[in-house]
Amino acid sequence: MDGVKNFLLLINNNWTSILVITCLIFAIYQKTKVYFSKSNYEKISIAKEQIKERILKMIADAEIDFEEWTHAGKIKRSQVIGEIFEEYPVLLKSLNQEELINWIDAEIDNSLKTLKKIMRKL
Repeated sequence: MDGVKNFLLLINNNWTSILVITCLIFAIYQKTKVYFSKSNYEKISIAKEQIKERILKMIADAEIDFEEWTHAGKIKRSQVIGEIFEEYPVLLKSLNQEELINWIDAEIDNSLKTLKKIMRKL
């Protein structure tokens, strides 16, 4: 009888934590279920939106990595593209890789312009 009493006491003392953890597990399950039910096209669109937000940091990191190299633009660009494909493997499922690379190049160019504007202000 002490086991049941201890169990009920545990639930009574920690009911808010148990409720929060249960809700978090349910929310994570729902998000995962929704994501995996999406088509590859939708997953690629989500990845593109995230890339737009992260690409400026990737470019800044590449600039720091190859700081002392004067004409290393292609190396920096390939490093950023490699990081993107490493971080977002769903992009490998894209049917038109050439179009995707062109889109990434355009985003890199836009981010480079933004980075140059930021550097001028410093």
